[in-house]
Amino acid sequence: MKNLLFFLLISIAAKAQLSSKAEVVLVTVAPGKELHSAFGHSILWINDPVNGIDRAYSYGTFDFKTENFYLKFLMGTLPYTISVHSMQDEFNYNMQYEKRGMIAQKLELDSLQKNAILQDLETNLLPENREYAYKFFYDNCSTRIRDMIEKNAPGKYLWSQNPTLEGKSYRDWMNTYLAPNSWVTLGMNLALGIPANVTATASQSCYLPDNLSSATNLSKGLSANPVSLFDSEAEITKGFDFTGPFLVLGIVSLIIGFLTYRNAFPYVADVTLFALIGLIAWFVFFLGTATNHEVMAWNPASLMLFPLNFPLVIWFARNPVKWEKYLKIVTVLCFIGMIWCGLQFWPMLLAGLPIFIRLCSLSFIKK
Repeated sequence: MKNLLFFLLISIAAKAQLSSKAEVVLVTVAPGKELHSAFGHSILWINDPVNGIDRAYSYGTFDFKTENFYLKFLMGTLPYTISVHSMQDEFNYNMQYEKRGMIAQKLELDSLQKNAILQDLETNLLPENREYAYKFFYDNCSTRIRDMIEKNAPGKYLWSQNPTLEGKSYRDWMNTYLAPNSWVTLGMNLALGIPANVTATASQSCYLPDNLSSATNLSKGLSANPVSLFDSEAEITKGFDFTGPFLVLGIVSLIIGFLTYRNAFPYVADVTLFALIGLIAWFVFFLGTATNHEVMAWNPASLMLFPLNFPLVIWFARNPVKWEKYLKIVTVLCFIGMIWCGLQFWPMLLAGLPIFIRLCSLSFIKK
Protein backbone atom coordinates (compact mmCIF):
# COMPACT_ATOMS: atom_id res chain seq x y z
CA MET A 1 0.00 0.00 0.00
CA LYS A 2 2.85 2.40 0.86
CA ASN A 3 4.60 1.65 -2.43
CA LEU A 4 1.37 2.27 -4.35
CA LEU A 5 0.91 5.62 -2.62
CA PHE A 6 4.53 6.54 -3.33
CA PHE A 7 4.20 5.81 -7.05
CA LEU A 8 0.90 7.70 -7.14
CA LEU A 9 2.45 10.82 -5.59
CA ILE A 10 5.37 10.71 -8.02
CA SER A 11 3.01 10.29 -10.95
CA ILE A 12 0.90 13.26 -9.86
CA ALA A 13 3.95 15.48 -9.31
CA ALA A 14 5.50 14.48 -12.64
CA LYS A 15 2.38 15.49 -14.56
CA ALA A 16 1.74 18.70 -12.61
CA GLN A 17 2.13 22.03 -14.35
CA LEU A 18 3.49 24.80 -12.21
CA SER A 19 1.52 28.00 -11.85
CA SER A 20 2.85 31.49 -12.53
CA LYS A 21 3.47 31.83 -8.77
CA ALA A 22 5.87 28.88 -8.67
CA GLU A 23 9.46 29.42 -7.57
CA VAL A 24 12.64 27.42 -8.07
CA VAL A 25 14.97 28.10 -5.17
CA LEU A 26 18.57 27.06 -4.59
CA VAL A 27 19.03 26.35 -0.88
CA THR A 28 22.57 26.03 0.47
CA VAL A 29 23.15 24.32 3.79
CA ALA A 30 26.26 25.25 5.79
CA PRO A 31 28.95 22.66 6.54
CA GLY A 32 28.25 20.32 9.45
CA LYS A 33 30.43 18.81 12.14
CA GLU A 34 30.52 15.27 10.75
CA LEU A 35 32.91 14.41 7.91
CA HIS A 36 30.11 13.50 5.47
CA SER A 37 28.59 16.96 6.01
CA ALA A 38 31.81 18.96 6.30
CA PHE A 39 31.50 20.47 2.82
CA GLY A 40 27.91 21.68 3.01
CA HIS A 41 24.87 20.62 1.00
CA SER A 42 22.74 21.90 -1.89
CA ILE A 43 18.96 21.55 -2.19
CA LEU A 44 16.71 22.50 -5.08
CA TRP A 45 13.30 23.59 -3.80
CA ILE A 46 10.21 23.77 -6.00
CA ASN A 47 7.54 25.85 -4.30
CA ASP A 48 4.13 26.44 -5.90
CA PRO A 49 1.57 27.69 -3.36
CA VAL A 50 -1.22 27.69 -5.96
CA ASN A 51 -0.90 23.96 -6.69
CA GLY A 52 0.25 23.03 -3.19
CA ILE A 53 3.66 21.81 -4.39
CA ASP A 54 6.41 21.99 -1.79
CA ARG A 55 9.24 19.66 -2.77
CA ALA A 56 12.86 20.01 -1.68
CA TYR A 57 15.12 17.72 -3.73
CA SER A 58 18.47 16.50 -2.48
CA TYR A 59 21.09 14.47 -4.30
CA GLY A 60 23.84 12.57 -2.51
CA THR A 61 21.54 10.80 -0.06
CA PHE A 62 22.79 7.51 1.37
CA ASP A 63 21.62 5.00 3.95
CA PHE A 64 23.84 3.85 6.81
CA LYS A 65 21.72 0.68 6.94
CA THR A 66 22.85 -0.41 3.47
CA GLU A 67 24.19 -3.96 3.55
CA ASN A 68 28.01 -4.00 3.79
CA PHE A 69 27.92 -0.20 4.09
CA TYR A 70 31.57 0.36 5.00
CA LEU A 71 32.92 -2.07 2.40
CA LYS A 72 30.83 -0.46 -0.35
CA PHE A 73 31.86 3.01 0.82
CA LEU A 74 35.52 1.95 0.73
CA MET A 75 35.17 0.42 -2.73
CA GLY A 76 33.24 3.38 -4.14
CA THR A 77 30.18 1.24 -4.88
CA LEU A 78 27.84 2.60 -2.21
CA PRO A 79 24.55 3.55 -3.90
CA TYR A 80 23.58 7.21 -3.56
CA THR A 81 20.12 8.50 -4.41
CA ILE A 82 17.99 11.55 -4.93
CA SER A 83 15.47 12.16 -2.15
CA VAL A 84 12.63 14.63 -1.62
CA HIS A 85 11.06 16.19 1.48
CA SER A 86 9.04 19.25 2.28
CA MET A 87 11.06 22.39 2.87
CA GLN A 88 9.67 22.61 6.38
CA ASP A 89 11.11 19.16 7.17
CA GLU A 90 14.49 20.20 5.79
CA PHE A 91 14.34 23.42 7.78
CA ASN A 92 13.42 21.67 11.04
CA TYR A 93 16.08 19.00 10.62
CA ASN A 94 18.93 21.40 9.91
CA MET A 95 17.87 23.93 12.54
CA GLN A 96 17.01 21.57 15.41
CA TYR A 97 19.33 18.60 14.91
CA GLU A 98 22.22 19.60 12.69
CA LYS A 99 22.42 23.26 13.78
CA ARG A 100 23.49 24.14 10.24
CA GLY A 101 22.63 27.47 8.66
CA MET A 102 20.62 27.72 5.44
CA ILE A 103 20.43 30.40 2.75
CA ALA A 104 17.94 30.57 -0.13
CA GLN A 105 18.31 32.08 -3.61
CA LYS A 106 15.33 32.30 -5.93
CA LEU A 107 16.29 31.56 -9.53
CA GLU A 108 14.87 33.77 -12.27
CA LEU A 109 13.49 31.22 -14.73
CA ASP A 110 10.57 31.27 -17.13
CA SER A 111 7.62 28.90 -16.80
CA LEU A 112 8.96 26.44 -19.40
CA GLN A 113 12.30 26.18 -17.60
CA LYS A 114 10.66 25.71 -14.21
CA ASN A 115 8.41 22.95 -15.50
CA ALA A 116 11.29 21.25 -17.30
CA ILE A 117 13.34 21.19 -14.09
CA LEU A 118 10.40 19.75 -12.14
CA GLN A 119 9.87 17.00 -14.72
CA ASP A 120 13.56 16.11 -14.72
CA LEU A 121 13.69 15.96 -10.94
CA GLU A 122 10.64 13.72 -10.81
CA THR A 123 12.07 11.49 -13.52
CA ASN A 124 15.26 11.16 -11.49
CA LEU A 125 13.14 10.23 -8.50
CA LEU A 126 11.68 7.14 -10.20
CA PRO A 127 12.94 3.87 -8.65
CA GLU A 128 14.81 2.85 -11.79
CA ASN A 129 16.61 6.23 -11.95
CA ARG A 130 17.13 7.35 -8.39
CA GLU A 131 20.38 5.48 -7.63
CA TYR A 132 23.68 6.65 -9.07
CA ALA A 133 27.43 6.36 -8.57
CA TYR A 134 28.47 9.27 -6.38
CA LYS A 135 31.75 11.04 -7.20
CA PHE A 136 32.89 13.59 -4.64
CA PHE A 137 34.51 15.98 -7.12
CA TYR A 138 32.46 15.26 -10.22
CA ASP A 139 28.96 14.03 -9.39
CA ASN A 140 27.51 15.11 -6.06
CA CYS A 141 24.62 17.06 -4.55
CA SER A 142 25.94 20.34 -5.93
CA THR A 143 27.12 19.33 -9.41
CA ARG A 144 23.83 17.54 -10.11
CA ILE A 145 21.88 20.73 -9.40
CA ARG A 146 24.32 22.80 -11.47
CA ASP A 147 23.88 20.40 -14.39
CA MET A 148 20.11 20.25 -13.92
CA ILE A 149 19.83 24.04 -14.22
CA GLU A 150 22.26 24.18 -17.13
CA LYS A 151 20.34 21.47 -19.00
CA ASN A 152 16.99 23.21 -18.68
CA ALA A 153 18.17 26.82 -18.87
CA PRO A 154 21.23 26.49 -21.13
CA GLY A 155 23.62 29.41 -21.09
CA LYS A 156 21.62 31.43 -18.60
CA TYR A 157 23.82 30.82 -15.59
CA LEU A 158 27.41 31.20 -16.73
CA TRP A 159 29.10 29.26 -13.94
CA SER A 160 32.46 29.37 -15.70
CA GLN A 161 32.60 33.18 -15.85
CA ASN A 162 33.48 33.68 -12.22
CA PRO A 163 37.17 34.59 -11.71
CA THR A 164 36.92 34.30 -7.92
CA LEU A 165 36.41 30.53 -8.32
CA GLU A 166 39.42 29.94 -10.57
CA GLY A 167 43.01 28.95 -9.89
CA LYS A 168 42.61 26.25 -7.23
CA SER A 169 42.83 22.50 -7.63
CA TYR A 170 40.13 20.12 -6.45
CA ARG A 171 42.42 19.25 -3.54
CA ASP A 172 42.99 22.88 -2.60
CA TRP A 173 39.26 23.60 -2.55
CA MET A 174 38.69 20.52 -0.39
CA ASN A 175 41.36 21.55 2.11
CA THR A 176 39.76 24.97 2.67
CA TYR A 177 37.06 23.10 4.60
CA LEU A 178 39.45 20.94 6.66
CA ALA A 179 41.73 21.76 9.58
CA PRO A 180 45.40 21.40 8.48
CA ASN A 181 46.46 19.78 11.77
CA SER A 182 44.02 16.90 11.57
CA TRP A 183 44.47 13.16 11.09
CA VAL A 184 41.40 13.11 8.86
CA THR A 185 42.86 15.83 6.65
CA LEU A 186 46.20 14.06 6.43
CA GLY A 187 44.52 10.74 5.65
CA MET A 188 42.29 12.20 2.94
CA ASN A 189 45.24 13.91 1.26
CA LEU A 190 47.39 10.78 1.42
CA ALA A 191 44.57 8.86 -0.26
CA LEU A 192 44.13 11.31 -3.16
CA GLY A 193 46.15 10.88 -6.33
CA ILE A 194 47.18 13.08 -9.24
CA PRO A 195 43.60 13.67 -10.54
CA ALA A 196 42.86 15.69 -7.38
CA ASN A 197 45.62 18.15 -8.35
CA VAL A 198 43.93 19.24 -11.57
CA THR A 199 43.11 22.94 -11.48
CA ALA A 200 39.33 23.21 -11.39
CA THR A 201 37.53 25.65 -13.64
CA ALA A 202 35.05 28.02 -12.02
CA SER A 203 32.25 25.69 -13.10
CA GLN A 204 34.04 22.60 -11.78
CA SER A 205 34.72 24.29 -8.45
CA CYS A 206 30.94 24.37 -7.99
CA TYR A 207 31.25 20.81 -6.69
CA LEU A 208 31.23 22.67 -3.37
CA PRO A 209 27.79 24.01 -2.42
CA ASP A 210 29.16 27.37 -1.22
CA ASN A 211 30.82 27.88 -4.59
CA LEU A 212 27.63 27.03 -6.45
CA SER A 213 25.80 29.54 -4.29
CA SER A 214 28.48 32.18 -4.92
CA ALA A 215 28.46 31.60 -8.68
CA THR A 216 24.66 31.80 -8.73
CA ASN A 217 24.68 35.03 -6.73
CA LEU A 218 27.07 36.67 -9.18
CA SER A 219 24.74 35.94 -12.10
CA LYS A 220 23.36 39.46 -12.17
CA GLY A 221 19.63 39.67 -12.59
CA LEU A 222 19.24 35.90 -12.74
CA SER A 223 18.80 35.20 -9.05
CA ALA A 224 17.49 37.10 -6.07
CA ASN A 225 19.89 38.12 -3.32
CA PRO A 226 20.57 35.28 -0.89
CA VAL A 227 18.20 35.21 2.06
CA SER A 228 19.32 33.61 5.31
CA LEU A 229 16.70 31.19 6.59
CA PHE A 230 18.68 30.91 9.81
CA ASP A 231 22.33 31.14 10.83
CA SER A 232 24.60 28.40 12.09
CA GLU A 233 25.67 28.36 15.70
CA ALA A 234 28.90 30.25 16.26
CA GLU A 235 31.82 27.82 16.21
CA ILE A 236 34.10 27.67 19.20
CA THR A 237 37.62 28.58 18.09
CA LYS A 238 39.89 25.64 18.78
CA GLY A 239 43.49 26.04 19.81
CA PHE A 240 46.43 24.01 18.62
CA ASP A 241 45.66 20.29 18.57
CA PHE A 242 48.39 18.62 20.61
CA THR A 243 47.20 15.19 19.47
CA GLY A 244 47.24 16.12 15.77
CA PRO A 245 49.81 14.93 13.23
CA PHE A 246 51.96 18.08 13.42
CA LEU A 247 53.12 17.39 16.96
CA VAL A 248 52.81 13.58 17.06
CA LEU A 249 54.65 12.89 13.80
CA GLY A 250 57.11 15.67 14.57
CA ILE A 251 58.02 14.09 17.92
CA VAL A 252 58.24 10.61 16.35
CA SER A 253 60.62 11.97 13.69
CA LEU A 254 62.77 13.68 16.33
CA ILE A 255 63.00 10.49 18.40
CA ILE A 256 63.91 8.41 15.36
CA GLY A 257 66.47 11.03 14.29
CA PHE A 258 68.02 11.16 17.78
CA LEU A 259 68.26 7.37 18.11
CA THR A 260 69.68 7.14 14.61
CA TYR A 261 72.31 9.77 15.43
CA ARG A 262 73.28 7.84 18.58
CA ASN A 263 73.34 4.60 16.60
CA ALA A 264 70.80 3.26 19.08
CA PHE A 265 67.88 2.40 16.81
CA PRO A 266 67.21 -1.31 17.42
CA TYR A 267 66.74 -3.90 14.68
CA VAL A 268 63.24 -4.79 15.85
CA ALA A 269 62.23 -1.11 15.62
CA ASP A 270 63.39 -1.01 11.98
CA VAL A 271 61.36 -4.09 11.13
CA THR A 272 58.33 -2.63 12.89
CA LEU A 273 58.67 0.79 11.21
CA PHE A 274 59.18 -0.61 7.70
CA ALA A 275 56.34 -3.10 8.14
CA LEU A 276 53.91 -0.45 9.45
CA ILE A 277 54.74 2.05 6.70
CA GLY A 278 54.52 -0.74 4.13
CA LEU A 279 51.05 -1.76 5.31
CA ILE A 280 49.82 1.85 5.14
CA ALA A 281 51.32 2.10 1.65
CA TRP A 282 49.50 -1.08 0.56
CA PHE A 283 46.22 0.46 1.70
CA VAL A 284 46.91 3.65 -0.27
CA PHE A 285 47.89 1.56 -3.29
CA PHE A 286 44.70 -0.51 -2.93
CA LEU A 287 42.52 2.62 -2.92
CA GLY A 288 44.14 3.85 -6.11
CA THR A 289 44.08 0.59 -8.06
CA ALA A 290 41.30 -1.68 -6.79
CA THR A 291 38.40 0.69 -6.11
CA ASN A 292 36.11 2.93 -8.16
CA HIS A 293 37.66 6.08 -6.67
CA GLU A 294 39.46 7.36 -9.76
CA VAL A 295 40.67 10.48 -7.92
CA MET A 296 42.86 8.17 -5.83
CA ALA A 297 44.75 6.78 -8.82
CA TRP A 298 48.40 7.56 -9.62
CA ASN A 299 49.24 8.46 -6.05
CA PRO A 300 52.79 9.72 -5.33
CA ALA A 301 52.28 8.76 -1.67
CA SER A 302 52.92 5.19 -2.85
CA LEU A 303 56.46 6.25 -3.78
CA MET A 304 57.00 7.96 -0.45
CA LEU A 305 55.70 5.09 1.69
CA PHE A 306 56.38 2.27 -0.81
CA PRO A 307 54.24 -0.86 -0.39
CA LEU A 308 57.07 -3.39 -0.86
CA ASN A 309 58.65 -2.30 2.42
CA PHE A 310 56.35 -4.98 3.76
CA PRO A 311 57.01 -7.87 3.53
CA LEU A 312 60.44 -7.38 1.89
CA VAL A 313 61.86 -5.91 5.10
CA ILE A 314 61.59 -9.35 6.69
CA TRP A 315 63.27 -11.14 3.79
CA PHE A 316 65.97 -8.54 3.03
CA ALA A 317 66.93 -8.20 6.68
CA ARG A 318 68.47 -11.66 6.37
CA ASN A 319 70.55 -10.64 3.36
CA PRO A 320 72.54 -7.45 4.10
CA VAL A 321 73.97 -7.08 0.58
CA LYS A 322 70.59 -7.20 -1.18
CA TRP A 323 69.07 -5.12 1.61
CA GLU A 324 71.59 -2.33 1.05
CA LYS A 325 70.87 -2.20 -2.70
CA TYR A 326 67.13 -2.22 -2.06
CA LEU A 327 67.43 0.62 0.46
CA LYS A 328 69.29 2.87 -1.99
CA ILE A 329 66.55 2.46 -4.58
CA VAL A 330 63.74 3.02 -2.08
CA THR A 331 65.50 6.07 -0.61
CA VAL A 332 65.49 7.76 -4.02
CA LEU A 333 61.83 6.83 -4.59
CA CYS A 334 60.91 8.08 -1.11
CA PHE A 335 62.68 11.39 -1.74
CA ILE A 336 60.85 11.87 -5.05
CA GLY A 337 57.57 10.96 -3.39
CA MET A 338 58.13 13.37 -0.49
CA ILE A 339 58.88 16.30 -2.81
CA TRP A 340 55.86 15.45 -4.93
CA CYS A 341 53.54 15.08 -1.93
CA GLY A 342 54.90 18.23 -0.30
CA LEU A 343 54.05 20.27 -3.39
CA GLN A 344 50.49 18.98 -3.17
CA PHE A 345 49.94 19.39 0.58
CA TRP A 346 52.99 19.96 2.74
CA PRO A 347 51.79 18.15 5.92
CA MET A 348 52.03 14.89 3.95
CA LEU A 349 55.80 15.24 4.33
CA LEU A 350 55.36 14.38 8.00
CA ALA A 351 53.98 10.96 7.08
CA GLY A 352 57.12 10.09 5.12
CA LEU A 353 59.72 11.77 7.34
CA PRO A 354 60.21 8.93 9.89
CA ILE A 355 60.89 6.30 7.22
CA PHE A 356 63.01 8.72 5.19
CA ILE A 357 65.32 9.33 8.17
CA ARG A 358 65.92 5.60 8.56
CA LEU A 359 66.34 5.08 4.81
CA CYS A 360 69.02 7.76 4.59
CA SER A 361 70.84 6.35 7.58
CA LEU A 362 70.74 2.73 6.47
CA SER A 363 71.55 3.54 2.84
CA PHE A 364 74.31 6.13 2.98
CA ILE A 365 75.56 6.58 6.53
CA LYS A 366 75.59 3.35 8.53
CA LYS A 367 77.15 0.23 7.07
